[in-house]
Amino acid sequence: MNRSTPRMLLAAIALSSAAACSGSSGDGGSNPGDGPGPGPGPGPGPGAQCEPGVTAPGPTPRLTRLTHAQYDNTIRDLFGKDMKASAAFLADPAFEGFNNNAKGLLVSDRLARDYRRAAETIAADAVVDQAVLGKIVPCAPEGDGAACARQLIRELGKRVYRRPLSAEQEEAYAAAYARGNGLFDAGTPFEQGVRHVIEAMLQSPHFLYRIELSEELDGAGIIPLDAYEVATRLSYLLWNSLPDDALLEAAEGGALGTPEGIEAEARRMLADPRATSALDDFHAQWLHMSRYADLSKDPALYEDFDASVSSAMAAETRQFIRHVVLEMEGDFRTLMTAPVGFVNDRLAPIYGVEGSFTSELVETPLDPAERAGLLTQAGFLSSHAFFNKSSPIHRGVFIQRQILCTDLPDPPADINTTLPPIQGEIRTTRDQVEVHTSPDACNKCHGVINPPGFALEHFDAVGRYRADEDGETIDATGTIAVGKTEIRFDGAVDLATQLAESPVAQRCYLTNWYRYGNARQLSREDACTIAELDEKLGASGYNIKELLVALTQTKTFRYRAVEEVDQ
Repeated sequence: MNRSTPRMLLAAIALSSAAACSGSSGDGGSNPGDGPGPGPGPGPGPGAQCEPGVTAPGPTPRLTRLTHAQYDNTIRDLFGKDMKASAAFLADPAFEGFNNNAKGLLVSDRLARDYRRAAETIAADAVVDQAVLGKIVPCAPEGDGAACARQLIRELGKRVYRRPLSAEQEEAYAAAYARGNGLFDAGTPFEQGVRHVIEAMLQSPHFLYRIELSEELDGAGIIPLDAYEVATRLSYLLWNSLPDDALLEAAEGGALGTPEGIEAEARRMLADPRATSALDDFHAQWLHMSRYADLSKDPALYEDFDASVSSAMAAETRQFIRHVVLEMEGDFRTLMTAPVGFVNDRLAPIYGVEGSFTSELVETPLDPAERAGLLTQAGFLSSHAFFNKSSPIHRGVFIQRQILCTDLPDPPADINTTLPPIQGEIRTTRDQVEVHTSPDACNKCHGVINPPGFALEHFDAVGRYRADEDGETIDATGTIAVGKTEIRFDGAVDLATQLAESPVAQRCYLTNWYRYGNARQLSREDACTIAELDEKLGASGYNIKELLVALTQTKTFRYRAVEEVDQ
């Protein structure tokens, strides 16, 4: 069937997005060199003065495509049905650790076709499913249905565009409604018109992108976002989905014109169940939870390990994070140290806990001498281990990069990864790693990587606690430099407890949230904003809910910098 779609407009805005991302990025993130550098991310340069209240917004792009998760959530909240249309799309690319970075979110020809097919499928489903149709149609169509269609266009369009439609946009969709009758093989004339309108709306750049149109400068030479742009930033930061009616009403009524009004809405939204989506998404990417999905272990050693175990590991981590952040209203320390698991019959043997467990995950106290927060969870330990043994290197790299924001270069492509055999003086995994990485060319990085990995050596390849390794004593002691402080530790709980209290680790967690929340890499302008946030959060105990609210209070969140035009 050959019918009108806004594909040319989609292609045009995709090109403009690509152009917007083609200049200098002002990247303040990792720049691997010859060896590890200090964390946690960019800070004020030498001589920089960060005065309270004078921080400037970083260069946030005006066009940010919805991630596939945001697309699915938005479709669900528009139509009241979880359609998972993005399952057929090519995966979003990760850029500097997160797949919501605007620099990586372009629209290829393939994705444009996928969007068209998804729009057609969703629109067809919407008019066939009477529950969905009843949700989006606000009136009873009479006559040719044009009057009711106009009302639907205004109300649905406001939610799709995340702002009221202009008069010209409303007229264009009214014309699309009129052309719809006869384009499809089934449905009443009204349903066919509505179907055509939905197809067009879901292919509009105003739906597929978060577009910021504000251009008027304030007295400080920066651009205040309008209320609908603030509402959209709020909803995709805290819900990974579109604004609800209450948030759009707050925008329309002027309640988002002050930091206090934004804070009130942010707190309301964090109390809503939809807050789990962005919380899950951030932590899944920060913790590399995609690695949990395809875990396999040596059946000769771990005969009960299968896909149901790795699935339970991922579910446990999600539930633990939700529990700490939303139920306990906990802080970064709690996330890193709470000796609590969410255990079912597949995880109970790994944690060594007794009781009657089913397939349901239940909150379970763990031995505080063995377990402390995220780094001692079975999912993390198992996904950062080999097929048949632990891996201090993988675990140590994660801690340095993700927990401490240490700038580590990638290993050479031709590196020999085969550890020496257990024989003679080499009796443990730690011995193997120390011998293998002892040459000077390796030790420059592995002197930083190995020690935190050794702290976790009491956990085997699936995350079970072990007192010894095949009868050999485990040495889980070590020393690492964290900022200007030297940390000496004995075991995982000791290391996790000290990292939880470390200002470097706390600021690294904040820095990752800042990058994720602003959907871009860091710039020089962000350094003082992060320093100011760090000071406030440090004084209040680094509560995670307060961290999210604090992100909405920054100038970076409420304003946009003037774009630099390449000459």
